[in-house]
Amino acid sequence: MTDQNPLGMKPLHFLTISACLALLTGCAASLKQVQRTDMLQMNSISALNGVYQNKGTTKSNDTYNTLWYHLNSIGQKDTTSLPNATITLLALDNEKIRATWKADGNITKTIEIKGKFKDGYFVSNTKRTAIPIPLIYGKFKNIQIQLSLNQDNSLHLDQLHNEWGWVFLFLANNDTSTANNYKKVGE
Repeated sequence: MTDQNPLGMKPLHFLTISACLALLTGCAASLKQVQRTDMLQMNSISALNGVYQNKGTTKSNDTYNTLWYHLNSIGQKDTTSLPNATITLLALDNEKIRATWKADGNITKTIEIKGKFKDGYFVSNTKRTAIPIPLIYGKFKNIQIQLSLNQDNSLHLDQLHNEWGWVFLFLANNDTSTANNYKKVGE
């Protein structure tokens, strides 16, 4: 008699391993780098150095859609954003940018954003969160930003923020990718 199970696995082990692999290899998301015609060609990350307006528009949940909000969402959560503040960007090396939030001329907060310079963009490392509990609950979240310069030397920021998950058999997702421009006000 021939062996019907070439790997010698019990069906329950095979099913468990298959389910784990399916859950852990979910859809990975990242920002697509579409070459824009209004984009200034940057040769290095230091082209982003400068002082930018923190101009924001109010979102539905009453937090400001400011430059600081987007830069900080890739790191720790912080909803402290004054629209009249300025943000100073400084390239520390080819893989790191320091963002400094100044309000009324005083340095209030500083963060460092890790990523890499790729095809004229600074692309941040993706912040991923995963909470998988097979067949009961699961949540996956991706946040990433990329920075470039427009022809008028203003900062262009693209942000990817997508979440998806399930509770028992009910699936849901939320994709909120945004693109914003911020005027350069100093060097």
